[in-house]
Amino acid sequence: MSGLPRPALLRRSQGVRIRSTIVGTFLVTIALLIGGAVMLFMLNRADSRTMYDETGYRAYEIAAEIRDGGISAISPESLGMGYGADIVQVIDGNGRVVASSPGAAGDPVTSERPAIGASTQVKGRLVPGSEVEFCATVTSTSHDGAVYTVVVAVSADAYRQSLINTALVLAVELPVLVLLSAVAIWFFVGRALRPVGRITEQVTAITASDMSRRVPVPSTDDEVTRLATTMNSMLERLEQSRAAQLRFVGDASHEMRSPLTTVVGLLDLADDTDSPIDVRTLRTLLLPEARRLQNMVDDLLLLARSDEHGVPLHIRDVDLDDIVASEARRLRSLGLAAVAATIIPIRLAGDPEKLSRAIRNLAENAVRYAASTVRFDMFFDPRTGVASIAVTDDGPGIPRDRRDVIFDRFTRLDGDRRNRSGSGLGLSIVREIVRAHGGSVSVQDPPAGFARGVTFVISLPTARRLPHGAGDGAVSTALAMPSRQPMR
Repeated sequence: MSGLPRPALLRRSQGVRIRSTIVGTFLVTIALLIGGAVMLFMLNRADSRTMYDETGYRAYEIAAEIRDGGISAISPESLGMGYGADIVQVIDGNGRVVASSPGAAGDPVTSERPAIGASTQVKGRLVPGSEVEFCATVTSTSHDGAVYTVVVAVSADAYRQSLINTALVLAVELPVLVLLSAVAIWFFVGRALRPVGRITEQVTAITASDMSRRVPVPSTDDEVTRLATTMNSMLERLEQSRAAQLRFVGDASHEMRSPLTTVVGLLDLADDTDSPIDVRTLRTLLLPEARRLQNMVDDLLLLARSDEHGVPLHIRDVDLDDIVASEARRLRSLGLAAVAATIIPIRLAGDPEKLSRAIRNLAENAVRYAASTVRFDMFFDPRTGVASIAVTDDGPGIPRDRRDVIFDRFTRLDGDRRNRSGSGLGLSIVREIVRAHGGSVSVQDPPAGFARGVTFVISLPTARRLPHGAGDGAVSTALAMPSRQPMR
C-alpha cells in the first residue's frame, strides 16, 4: 500500500505536536499575563481602599472627639503614629495647625477644606521636599462655633512595596508556569498522538501483497478510536476490492484462454503444415471462437466503464413490448426450445440498445439451460408504475442460497447449470444495465406449470423524466392493456 515514507509521517506527527505545544503555550502565557495584570490591578485597588478606610476611620474618631469636647478632648492615642496614620494634623479656621502627630506641627500638608461633616480623599506628595507619596482623608467638624479640619495621612510606600513584591513574584513564577505548561502540553499531546503514530506505522507497513493487517484500535472511545475503526473499515473494503480485482483478472484470463487456445492452435497447425485453413474450419471453429473472444472483451469493457462512470445511456421513448416480442421471435427461429410469450404494450424512457441487450442476455441464459421451454411474461403495476419482464426456463434451477451471487462477475454454479457454455458476464451486464435505468433484477421460483426451473425478473420504473436533450423532454408513462395478450 503506497504512502508517505515513515520519516515524513513522523515529521508530520512531530509538527502537529510542536504546533500544538506552541499554540497552547502561547495561550497559557496570554492567560497568565492577563490574570497577573488583573490581580495586580485588584490588589492596587484593595490597598488604596484599605489606606483610605484606615485614615478615614482615624479622622472620624478625631473629628468626633473635637465635636464633643474641643481640641483639648483629643486623646494622645488619636494623634499617635501607626494604625493607619503617619501624619495627623488638626487645622483651625485660620489655617494654623493646632494639634498634630509628632513631627507634623509645621505647615498644613493640604489646602483641602471640606464642608462640616463632609470628607475628601487626597493622594500625592504632601510633605514638601519629600518623594514619599501619601494617601490622606480630610474631614471638617466644629465646636462652639469654631471650625476645624482634620487631616490623617498614611504613606503609600509600604503598600506600593507590597505591590512591587507581588509583581516580582509573578515575574519569577510566570516563566516557570509557562515552562511547566509547555512540558505538560508536549507530554499530553504526544500521549494523545501516540495511537495515531501506531496507526501510521501499521498503515505504512501494509503492502498491496498483504492487505490483511489492521491498525490497532485504542480503548479510549474517542476520536482516535473512531479514526482507527474507520481506517480498519477502509482497509477491509480495500482488501475486498483487491481480492475482487485479482479474482476478476484470474477469471477473465481463464475465460479468454479457451478461445485463444483454439485460435492459436489452428493457426499453429496451419503454419506447421503449410496448408491453408479451409472455409469449413474457419466458419465452425475460428470465427465462433473469435466472436466469443470479441464478445467477452466487449462485455469486460462495458463493465469497466460501468465501474468508472456508470453504464452510458442514450435515453428516448422505448416500446418495451417490441423488444420482448422481437427477442421471443428470435429464439423461436433458432428452434432450440419452445418459446411462449405474453406481451402487453408498455412504453418507458430508456436506452433501447441497452435494454435489448439485457433482455437478450436473459433469453440466451434461459435457452442455454432450458430442458424444453422458455417463457416471456410482461406485467405492469399501475399503483407503482413498475413494468416487469419475467424470463422463465425449465432447466435445473438455481439454489436459493446462490441466487444473490449469481449476478457477480464470472460466477458459475455447481451442477447442471455449470456444465454449459458462457463467459459468466451476461447476468452481471444485465444487473448493471437495469440499475442504470433505475430498476432491479431478481431470481425467483418458476410459476405454476413448471416442475422445475427458474425465473429472472427485470423491474423497471415507467414514469421517468427524460434527461435534457433526450426525446421531447416529456415524462414517459407506461401504456398497458388491462389484460394480457398472448403472442402466438
